[in-house]
Amino acid sequence: MLQRGAVLLGEAVVIPGVLLYAFAAAGHAMAGLLVVLGWRSACILGRIAGHRRVPTTCWFAFALFLARACGGLAAGSVSLYLLIPVVLCALQGLFFVGSALAERPVMMRLAADYTADLPDSPTLRRLFAQLSGTWGVVHLVCAALGAWAITLPTPSDVAVTSALAIGCTVASVGGCIAWGLWRMARIPGVRLVFADRPAPREVVAPERVPAAA
Repeated sequence: MLQRGAVLLGEAVVIPGVLLYAFAAAGHAMAGLLVVLGWRSACILGRIAGHRRVPTTCWFAFALFLARACGGLAAGSVSLYLLIPVVLCALQGLFFVGSALAERPVMMRLAADYTADLPDSPTLRRLFAQLSGTWGVVHLVCAALGAWAITLPTPSDVAVTSALAIGCTVASVGGCIAWGLWRMARIPGVRLVFADRPAPREVVAPERVPAAA
């Protein structure tokens, strides 16, 4: 799972960010947008041509990217391309923080998609509220830094925004995993299992060696 996540992060964030920065630094920012659009489209088409399943997350991310890329190309502005993720990041942060404060944590609803036996206990609800708050606060901080980055020259803006995208992903996911494991290990009656229980091995009695005459 970590390997798949690292590949998707490189494919969707790192490589497009490097391409756009290289073209923006060379003074061809709009050409960079076209190259990034071609790269993202090729990634999706490559999976389809290889008869590999395209994850729903990839389709969703590609749809968002396509919307902001077309908006930036239509307006002839790379700043608009970089502004849209900042706005979406801020809205996501407000949504998650609001769900935590309202005691209806979004994280708990998302976790229910992966398990059918998630008890709605006050202790677990409090844990998922903390996780939702952590996710939301990280995205609000990244949105604030992204809004500041837009005031920088275009090459610096691209570099800072790409770094923020990576940092926001790692900080939010890593922070939620670390806090969740630390808190769950202290909840009475909850046991963390990281692998299938191994099947009991059949005990074979040793053969008897006949005694020497």
